Order: sequence, then C-alpha cells, then structure tokens
Amino acid sequence: MVGRHLFPLSSDDEIEDFEKKIQYRFIDRALLREALQASAPWNNDGNKILALVGDRVLDLVIVISGRKRNKPRGEISEMIKQRAGNAYLTQQGFDLGIDKFIVKNPSQSFVAKNVMADTMEAIIGAVYLDCNSQIPPCAHVMTALGLSWPE
Repeated sequence: MVGRHLFPLSSDDEIEDFEKKIQYRFIDRALLREALQASAPWNNDGNKILALVGDRVLDLVIVISGRKRNKPRGEISEMIKQRAGNAYLTQQGFDLGIDKFIVKNPSQSFVAKNVMADTMEAIIGAVYLDCNSQIPPCAHVMTALGLSWPE
C-alpha cells in the first residue's frame, strides 16, 4: 500500500492512456498508481516493493519462455541479463514514454535511470498482483513493453 501523497497522482484519463499502452486493464488501479510512484522521502518506498515482485516475475517469465523454446540454461540466463537488466528496462521505459506517467517531485525536471528501471519492474509486479498471480497477463504486458523473449 502506498503511503501519503504530497503530489498529485495520475488522473483517471492518464491511467486509461497508460493501460492502453501496456494493453492491460487493472481491476485495482491503486496498484498501478503505486507502480507509478517514484520512491522518495514523501511516499515511503514508493514503487520499490512492487519492483521487487516485478523483478522476480520478469525473470520467471523469461525462464518459462526459454524453456518452451528448448533453449539451454546459459542462453536463458543471458536473455534474463539482457531483457531484465536495468539498462534495457530504462531504455525501453524512455522509448515508450513511460516517464511522462511517473509521479515524482515537481521540482525534479527528469526521471532518473534507476527510477525508470524500478518503475518498469513495478508495472510488472502490479500486473502480477492485480491478476491474482497469473503468468499469462504478465507475459502479455511484458510483450507490450518490449521485455519478452524476442520472436
């Protein structure tokens, strides 16, 4: 659960735009709002707990996908490093314009790289919790975010 907020959360219209971008509609939009909260002294951990969940789900989905493709363990591990690594998460987030949805201190003029990587993981974590721990919706959102195993 998110702590108190000193800065405005995303509007319902912004949330709907975001849901279209990731091709997933949340049952509990509070999870998505939490995922889009940058960590700061004013909101406790922000999206950090969801990012921990999302990090594990990213790895799991990539492993399952690699297994279905009969890939060896080394190749699966390499794909995890590539697709779930902070540099790639950050680049994808900025390329997709996720930064405009992240709630941060208005005095900050940009979203830091580590905040973007955490947010990308937190989005996956929020989907996982919202869909009652089902993997297929998470895999679908990962595809929409460009984080899944390449075809």
